[in-house]
Amino acid sequence: MKVSIAFGTFCAFLMAAPAALASVGSVQKVYSGTAGVSQAQVQAQVASSTSPSSSALPFTGLDLMLLAGGGLLLLLAGVALFLISRPRTAA
Repeated sequence: MKVSIAFGTFCAFLMAAPAALASVGSVQKVYSGTAGVSQAQVQAQVASSTSPSSSALPFTGLDLMLLAGGGLLLLLAGVALFLISRPRTAA
C-alpha cells in the first residue's frame, strides 16, 4: 500500500513538473531579451570570419587510440563474463 502511494505521488510530481518549469520566472524575464541579439551577433561574427576550407580534418584533441583501447577492453570484459557465467556440463 505504501509503495503504491509513493508511486502515485512520484507520478503526480512528474506530471506537474513540466507546467512548473514552463512558467515564466524572474530569471527568464531578465535574460530573455538579450538571447536573440547575442545569437545574431555570433552568427554575423562566424559568417565574416570564415576561412577557406582545406582537405584535412582539424585536430580536435581526441585520442582515438584511447577510445579504441577502451572499447577493446570492454569487449574483452564482456567475453570474459560470458565465459565465466556459462553453466558447466559434467563430462
